[in-house]
Amino acid sequence: MKYLVFNSKKEASQEAYKILKSLINENSTLGLATGSTPTDLYVEMIADYKAGNFSYKNIKSYNLDEYVGISYDHPESYHKFMEKNLFDHVDIDKANTHVPDASASDLELAVKSYQEELNKAQIDVQILGIGGNGHIGFNEPGTPFDAGVHVVDLKEETIQANSRFFDGDINLVPKQAMTMGIKDIMRAKHIILLAFGKAKQDAIRSLVEGDEITENIPCTILKNHPSVFVLVDKDADFQ
Repeated sequence: MKYLVFNSKKEASQEAYKILKSLINENSTLGLATGSTPTDLYVEMIADYKAGNFSYKNIKSYNLDEYVGISYDHPESYHKFMEKNLFDHVDIDKANTHVPDASASDLELAVKSYQEELNKAQIDVQILGIGGNGHIGFNEPGTPFDAGVHVVDLKEETIQANSRFFDGDINLVPKQAMTMGIKDIMRAKHIILLAFGKAKQDAIRSLVEGDEITENIPCTILKNHPSVFVLVDKDADFQ
């Protein structure tokens, strides 16, 4: 594991893009994340594409998760997030992008379908954020390390944290999500994890410091991955 601390989210994201670009080519498969954490990384990806330095024409992507019960075109759906923050600004073929279909009427079938898609893929680089409680994707504390794609009941602290995207109203935040399992995340060849702000300090400490690997702090499983880059701003740094 490589642990890097930067003065700002922007600086960390610039370095994250350099690392990402060193690990992929124009035929690679990416694992993508949503939320406020990766937005500056996506800005870097778009800028380099617009400068003519990289093409996404043959890139495939698989997103970590999606809220249950909101439509694709809901402004806070992760489908819409990816279009707004990346897909609409580069030359990626939308047919090569994959986001869990958590608005499906048959969730069990949607889970099975996304798992089958992931099983056929090999993600070269997985982008991750991290929750204050150590969740990765929406794999909340207590999620078995061998879990595949599943529907999860979101913890109260996760709902509270995500309420900022729903006008601060926790009643508007979906209470469930469909997520890649920890097993799926660990299959990626490389992982780039980003964390910003003091609320992430404890989770980052658990990941980087000490030897404990526990399902109660899901991110600690990443200690067992052969290629992880952890990039944080000075507020998220626990040292």
